[in-house]
Amino acid sequence: MRQLQLMAHGEPSDVIELNTVSEPALGQEDVLITMEAAPLNPSDFLFVSGNYGVRPTFPSSVGAEGVGRVAKIGSKVDVSLRNKRVLIIPNYEQGTWADQVVVPVRNIVPMSDEADPLQLSMIGINPATAYLLLNRYVSLMPGDWIGQTAANSAAGQYIFALAKLAGVKTLNVVRRKEAAEQVRQWGGDRVVLQGDNLLKDIEEALDGKKLSLVLDSLGGAPVGELAKSLKPGGSIVVYAMLSGQFPAIPPGDLIYRGLSLHGFWLINWIRNAPRTEIEEIYQKLGDLVADGSLSSAVDHVYPLDQFKEAFKQSLKSNRSGKILFQFGGNDVAGISK
Repeated sequence: MRQLQLMAHGEPSDVIELNTVSEPALGQEDVLITMEAAPLNPSDFLFVSGNYGVRPTFPSSVGAEGVGRVAKIGSKVDVSLRNKRVLIIPNYEQGTWADQVVVPVRNIVPMSDEADPLQLSMIGINPATAYLLLNRYVSLMPGDWIGQTAANSAAGQYIFALAKLAGVKTLNVVRRKEAAEQVRQWGGDRVVLQGDNLLKDIEEALDGKKLSLVLDSLGGAPVGELAKSLKPGGSIVVYAMLSGQFPAIPPGDLIYRGLSLHGFWLINWIRNAPRTEIEEIYQKLGDLVADGSLSSAVDHVYPLDQFKEAFKQSLKSNRSGKILFQFGGNDVAGISK
């Protein structure tokens, strides 16, 4: 089987190779999955560069999330899983950028046969993150407002969708006019451009309303400006570090207004949550994909052997959606979705 392997830390195209490897022995509680689709995520490239919270040993398989069908099962695996479509839980115990992958059965969740496999392949990281950000820090009610930075990200798109389903309004900060238009098309309720007048623009957009929650994936000054419009006792959650800057939140806001600052990393939830909770949330997200309530824009899909082109496209800042690998009979170079 073919597998992308990380040979050292560095630039993705320089340190990742496409190799043919022997099929690993199948343990009693393992399954062999024939992959259907696997996304490329910023966290994957942090992993490649050596700047992620999980450190590989070389050579290492690559790719955190994806979806496929169970081709073989170990002797202690429920036979009902054979030929079943499953989501691979993105805990970095296996790499998904491969034609086939051996996975412990504890690391898969059954998915619908009716849903689009491209969309299903993307629910492991961003939709799960969005769901947990919206549900575990504040008890949001219909009509409440939340704010977010870098709102045109893939996670931001899922936050719009899940917030809308809950009747929650979104105030969104972006860095470019094109991104603002994209956010409006995706369903963002209010959009403001990052700049010198950000605080004033936020206040005008809210028109007297207050935020219950601020979600930050950027860092730097914008999250601090959003925090000034939080209700007393509101929460700020940092879940990514796109700028590499520490969130600039005035200490007085934390002290005198009782704001809470949290850090969220999906891997910690996967490691610590009960299996029943993990399965319940992923199946709920899969059902939302199946009924059309949850989706993300796809820019291009690539076959595995065009991985360098996929990397180049994925690392562009002006993409119109996600980049994915697609496997099997549907491998067509550069499909635009």
